[in-house]
Amino acid sequence: MRQPYVLIHPAHPSHQILLHQACNAHGLFNVRVTQDLADLDTCLARKPNADLLIVEHAAGDGLALLERASSSRAVLFVGHPDAGCPNLADEARRLGLWVVADLPWPLPAGRWQQALQRIQTVTRAGHAH
Repeated sequence: MRQPYVLIHPAHPSHQILLHQACNAHGLFNVRVTQDLADLDTCLARKPNADLLIVEHAAGDGLALLERASSSRAVLFVGHPDAGCPNLADEARRLGLWVVADLPWPLPAGRWQQALQRIQTVTRAGHAH
């Protein structure tokens, strides 16, 4: 059984550890935190493709990031959009991306767990959403 490959692209460095630990707590251990868009591009270009890309709404490179997200199976958004900025989850849906969840801070444990279970189930089954 293959472990889901998760990429975390946080807007705030302090959230890196929180998101990584939250993944680990639910049995996801093939997790990588990206430092910037160049690092994200490198990770997204690798095979196998990412099963889940976790993005913070506050990412200043949000719309550019969505263009890159199409190579991952699903996207999960955390936090809240900044005032005057587009809701990245809505934009991702418009682009046809599978938004597995759109969660506020602090992460709601039950909804976080459900989202990660969906990714694990889809990865085990080897098909898209």
